[in-house]
Amino acid sequence: MNTSSIIIGNLCSLLGMACDSFSASRKTARAVLVWQSIGQVIYGLSSFVLKGYSGAVQSVVSLLRNTVAIANIKSRVLEWLLIGLGVVFGLYFNNRGIVGLLPVIANSEYSIAIFRFKDNERALKISFLVCIVLFSIFNAYIMNYVGVVTNGVVFVSTAAFLLKKDKKQDD
Repeated sequence: MNTSSIIIGNLCSLLGMACDSFSASRKTARAVLVWQSIGQVIYGLSSFVLKGYSGAVQSVVSLLRNTVAIANIKSRVLEWLLIGLGVVFGLYFNNRGIVGLLPVIANSEYSIAIFRFKDNERALKISFLVCIVLFSIFNAYIMNYVGVVTNGVVFVSTAAFLLKKDKKQDD
């Protein structure tokens, strides 16, 4: 992979992480999903440039999934169709072996959480933390170094918002 691809992919990842970090501070599940959707467009570009095609496909599926959740379309068939598409296309476009499966697992886990808990901001953020860990490993493998570092920042900021909210509820 050439240096310019690595730089472009990492810059895109930085912009996507800024969207995710901002989403972590939103107070409604809808706002969380809107900002994560914007991030997914940018992540898809990053993964594509860095030749992590299973990750790029998951970004497209995530964008569709978030759009369905934001529009409040309630269809079990559509929900499972999107999860199935993520798995099928993720497996088909996987060019990174076992590590290439991590975005597929992460997206499936988070999709189930969104469809199951879309009105529960806390549950979405916890599921998002799991997703971040899996994508961090994938990002390291595709040389998305900014993604690894910023995933750590987003993980900490999301966890901090959760803990802060828990502390407020305890008081």
